[in-house]
This record gives sequence, structure tokens and C-alpha cells, in this order.
Amino acid sequence: MDQLTTAPLLGKSGFAGVHRTVRFINGTPYALLAPNALWLLLFMLGPLVLLGTISFHVYEAGKGILDLWTFANYAAFLGDAFYNGVLAQTLLLGALTTFGCLVLGFPLAFALSQARGWQRAALYLTVLMPLLTSAVVRTFGWMILLANNGFINRTMINLGLIDEPIKMMYTLTGIAVALVEVLLPFMVLALDAALLTIDPHLYEAARNLGARGPRIFCQVTLPLCLPGIVSGSVLVFTLAVSAFVTPTLIGGPRIKLMSTLIYQQSMGLSNWPFGAAIAFIMLATILALFVLTFRLTLPREPG
Repeated sequence: MDQLTTAPLLGKSGFAGVHRTVRFINGTPYALLAPNALWLLLFMLGPLVLLGTISFHVYEAGKGILDLWTFANYAAFLGDAFYNGVLAQTLLLGALTTFGCLVLGFPLAFALSQARGWQRAALYLTVLMPLLTSAVVRTFGWMILLANNGFINRTMINLGLIDEPIKMMYTLTGIAVALVEVLLPFMVLALDAALLTIDPHLYEAARNLGARGPRIFCQVTLPLCLPGIVSGSVLVFTLAVSAFVTPTLIGGPRIKLMSTLIYQQSMGLSNWPFGAAIAFIMLATILALFVLTFRLTLPREPG
């Protein structure tokens, strides 16, 4: 049967005095979701299934992908200390980037949540402005800043802070610094959304009970914005460990990460089965970390 509902309409006088009956046919919500579901099925699940199938095939140089099934690609990665080190270094990069975005993004997000009117609009535009520039362009800018003769080293030498340049290019630290700048807006927007849900009266009640700034932050702000911290950290961590352009340009061939390793095996050596296996190992590792994070941080219902 059809579902009926009434929706108020504003008349010329501005009062919601007129109601119109709107008829929803059963199944309409599913029909509206069908295009998105079909898109995700074809262009997200489809490639994953294809890569998953390829990862269990044998590759032989000169012959390509053979019609033979094997677990050797996963065993070759998991049993090699070098590849395990690449995975650990990638996860470390994601952790450093996430921590940097959280530390730098929380004050900005708090200021953004407290601002109103044109001040909030100006701050919001400031946060979103870096997203209007290509990550490639920003990475080239960081290459100029982080070079041995770049702006940062030359400025510190001229100020007498250091005697010789600090090596920042082709290091994991340099990649983390550049990724923090690239991914900071995502953390700020996630934290801002969580901070806006906190009732301002809670701060007044805490101050009336004698609490001061640090205690209010630890016992009121931090627990209530924990979902925003988790969602922002998950988003930044995912983008950091899967980044390719910034690690390639800043890290160069010395710093081996999962993304560059997948590209090397798939595009450079044409070993698609091994590259697909590496991709699925990284995907499984990230999903396992996310499940652990959600279980440890999100509140559980009693009982």
C-alpha cells in the first residue's frame, strides 16, 4: 500500500497553514539509493574483487599472469623482514601524521566552533583554502621549504639557530610534515562538527561548580568530542598511509612505503599479483586497526 504523509507549505502570508498530501510509493527510498549502490558496486567492489582474484595468481617474468592459483604472494610478503619493515614504516607515518593533525587541528577547530557570523565564515574559508590547491603543487612548495638550501634551513642559519642545514628532504619526518599540512583540513572539519554538538550550558555549569580551563577540557570537552577525534583520526590515517604523490616527491626512492611499493611492483615490474597482495595486506591491516580503535574508544551500551 502507498504511504501518505502531510507536509506544511508556506503561504503568501508566511504562515504554515496549508498542508499538501504527499504520496510515497513503497520502495521509493530503495529506488533512490539504487544509482549510488550500483556505482559503488561497479567501481569500488568490482575492482576489489578483481584485484583479490589476481592476488592469488602466479606471475612469471616473460609470461605474465598465469592461470595458476597460489598463496605464495601473501607468504612472500609476510615472510620477508624487508616488506614487514615497509608496512611498519607506513603505519608509523600514518600515526605521526594523525598525531600532528590532531595537535595542530584541535585549537583551530575549537576556535572555529566558537566563532559566529563573518568570523566563522572567514575561518572556515581559511581552513578550506588549502583544498583548493592541488596536492602536487603544495608538495613542490614543501620541497622548496624543506631542502638543504631551502627557506627553513636558510632562515635558521641566518638567525644563528643552527650551524649547518638539517636534513628534512628524503626523510620520514619531512613526509609527515608535508602530509600534516595537506590533511589538516580534514581533521579540523571533523573536530568542528563534534564540538558544535556540545551544549554551551555544560561549560557554564562546570565553571559554576568551580572547574577551570584544563579540567573543563579534560572532563567536558574531550569526552564529548571523542567521536569527532575518532572519525577525524580515521580519515587522516587512511589518507596518510595511502598517499602516493607526497611520499614519492618528498621521500624519493630512499623511503619505502606501501603505496610506492605497490606502484613499483604493479607498474614498474608488472607483477600485478604481488602488488595486489600487498594492497590487500595493507587494507586488512587498516581495517583491523579501525575495528580495534572503535572498540577501545567508542562508548558501549550497558548490558
